[in-house]
Amino acid sequence: MNKLIYSTLLLASISSYAQSHNDVQTGYFVIDGARTLLEKIHKEKKFTIDHPTSKGYEVYGPKELKSWLTQNSPFPFYSLDTKEKEKSLSTYPTPEEIGEKLKVLAKENPDIFKLFSIGKTENNRDLWVMKVSDNVEVDEVEPEFKYVANMHGDEIVGREMLVSLLNEIASNYKSGDKETLSLVNNTEIFIMPSLNPDGAASKRRGNGNWRDLNRDFPDVVRDAKSFFSSGSIFDNAYVDHQKETLAMMEFQKSRHFALSANFHGGTEVVNYPWDTKKDDFPYKDLVVDLSREYAVKIPSMRDNREFVDGIVNGYDWYEINGGMQDWSYHWHQDLQVTIELSHSKWPTYDVVPSYYDKNRDSLFQYMKSIHQGFGVQIKNVEKFTVKISSIQNGKENLIDTISVPGNEFYKVLSEGQYKVQILANGINKVLDINVKKDQISNNGNFISILK
Repeated sequence: MNKLIYSTLLLASISSYAQSHNDVQTGYFVIDGARTLLEKIHKEKKFTIDHPTSKGYEVYGPKELKSWLTQNSPFPFYSLDTKEKEKSLSTYPTPEEIGEKLKVLAKENPDIFKLFSIGKTENNRDLWVMKVSDNVEVDEVEPEFKYVANMHGDEIVGREMLVSLLNEIASNYKSGDKETLSLVNNTEIFIMPSLNPDGAASKRRGNGNWRDLNRDFPDVVRDAKSFFSSGSIFDNAYVDHQKETLAMMEFQKSRHFALSANFHGGTEVVNYPWDTKKDDFPYKDLVVDLSREYAVKIPSMRDNREFVDGIVNGYDWYEINGGMQDWSYHWHQDLQVTIELSHSKWPTYDVVPSYYDKNRDSLFQYMKSIHQGFGVQIKNVEKFTVKISSIQNGKENLIDTISVPGNEFYKVLSEGQYKVQILANGINKVLDINVKKDQISNNGNFISILK
């Protein structure tokens, strides 16, 4: 077959699959605690499952979803589009009001805040990100951290919580709080309160095109290489993705994030990778520790009856294809967890401050964890290789080999002793690394190599 024709067919197939898989114009809760119907729904490819519990689960999809459930579900179901939801969400600030709050914060704190847009939404709204750093106009050689919220427009608590976090960082920095000073002075932090302002404005899960952004990223399993067995030319390809997704893909590619979290609503739990496959995550012990460390400080999350210790492996909970969490690590080595903040996706606005209060300590601790590891910069190279070996009882065990595009790299690791080998054209350097928690310091385990 002609390569051009074959490529065109592949693109059309990918596009068709993506469109059918994340269209979320309507939603229902199916009362099926045993998850009897779950596999059949998933096999349809055009419906999205969310938040399975002992009572049942949410299902989203195109307008035909109700008809399909009527014909195929032996279980009762009810609409998630309620007057109570509409009334509650109407009490929240608009995306434009959130944008104005961020502009005021940046204007009042120019030494540590820089507001910028990483792109436009489908409805032409800005996708605002706040950079937090002591040298905010300079791209410093420091560990890079990211928080993202509100990628489902009606899961709104995370957006408000990140604005509150920015307010506290500004206040604490001005007052000389040691924890905040140490974090801001030695880290580049990027905070994005809303990846889906169109959905927030319309009080719905999907974006301006009714698409589910957390099913819209290139998938670890469903990318062109494994889904079509066609080689890797379309891996992480920018094919039929929404503007918000593409903006995040470009943003991630431009940075060196090593640790992130994205915030959702519908229960209280920290969800860790993988979401899309059963395989153990390469750094499972680390991600479980980080997840448990976040949840343990929040009694309502830690004691959630649905999840032991308030944490869960994504795939063990339910399979997600095209999620941002798995994409983030698979293509960019950015360790990311998904944090569900509230049993109600849209609690009344007057109780939102209570969610920040109970998450506050966990938010700061998780940010500090970006320093639990090491970093490398090699000047005048375009790529290099990092080999990581753990040292236990005097023995070396190779645990990872990473090809790094660019000249800067950070890695979060479990506490312990490591040997790190850096390989580039003309460079073969071995580093002995001692990783500890709460080790924030200027350039702690960071090495700069001049080629």
